[in-house]
Amino acid sequence: MANGGAIEIDPSAADRCARSCERFASELREILAGVSDADYFAGFGTLPSGVALNAKYTELTSGGSGSLTSTLQGHIDVATKLADTFRRMGEQYVETDDAVAASLWPTDTGGR
Repeated sequence: MANGGAIEIDPSAADRCARSCERFASELREILAGVSDADYFAGFGTLPSGVALNAKYTELTSGGSGSLTSTLQGHIDVATKLADTFRRMGEQYVETDDAVAASLWPTDTGGR
């Protein structure tokens, strides 16, 4: 946050971002489970058009690339990777800050 021309970084910001990404991924997993378990398209009958419509909706929901389940899984993967990235960034921030702070202190001067 900018404060009088100085930039201050809250060390907990990366952790908050990681937790938000993890919550988002968890919510998406719940949606994915609901979509995967549901049988939405059972009521189209036995006529060829009903069977074809059922097949098309099933493909759009849980088919291959571009389906709802595939898209949700892609979002889950991205949110999970972002959470890992934010967590690593936070760890590296602390390590870097500690290293810089240590380098600013003079080395042992023989007890002085």
